[in-house]
Parts: sequence; C-alpha cells; structure tokens
Amino acid sequence: MLLSKRHVAPRVLLIEDTEDTRELSRMALESQACDVAAVSSAEAALGLLLAGERFDLVFTDVCLGGLSGIEAAERIKAFQPSLPVLVTSGLDPADVTAQLRPGIHFLPKPYSMSELLDAIRACFGAVETDQAA
Repeated sequence: MLLSKRHVAPRVLLIEDTEDTRELSRMALESQACDVAAVSSAEAALGLLLAGERFDLVFTDVCLGGLSGIEAAERIKAFQPSLPVLVTSGLDPADVTAQLRPGIHFLPKPYSMSELLDAIRACFGAVETDQAA
C-alpha cells in the first residue's frame, strides 16, 4: 500500500511495551508494506536512533514502562526534528494533546486500520509540507 509519494515502503519504529499489542501493531503495519522495527521500550528505541538506525516514522504508545511515549517523542524530536512521530493512547485525548508539542501527532485508541493509515499519511504530509516551505 502506498502511504506516501516519498515512502513506498516506510520504515517504522514501533514502541509498545505490551507484547500482544506490539505484535498486532507490527503485523498490521507490515500488512500495509511497512518495514517495522518493534521494541518494547522508549529506551530501546532511543538506542536504535542514537546508533544511527534510520526510520521514516516513529509510532509509540503513550503509556510505557520507564520513559513515557511523550517523553520519548520529545527526545526524538530534539535529536531528529524532521522525523515524524505519532503517539497513540486510550487516555483522554485532551489530556494527551495538551502535552504534545507541535510536530508530534496523536491517534486516539481504539482506532481502525483506516484511521491508522490516515494518521501515518498525515504525518508524512506534514513533513512534506515542512520540506516544501
């Protein structure tokens, strides 16, 4: 599935500490032609990025053991400002979005595959718009 003109098969860094949810999310993204690296913690994700791994998108749950998904998103954006970050949570959307800085996108749980793909496209669209400016 074509998610973006620039990203025919985007590489996604998935951060989810619940094994079943991580596996389901990984399979869902891979079914849409994404290359997925799935990790169970924000610390592991930051380690991959600091080691030079390249990704087109980071998709993280907000509630993680250790660093939260929001803390991870903040660190990722400080390190790689142009890397799109999509956070998801079943918490009150107003509470989550109040904590997000510009450039970090939010997808409330529960979501459908269509909503996930739309959110990923929106992340890529925002990056393409920023690069055109």
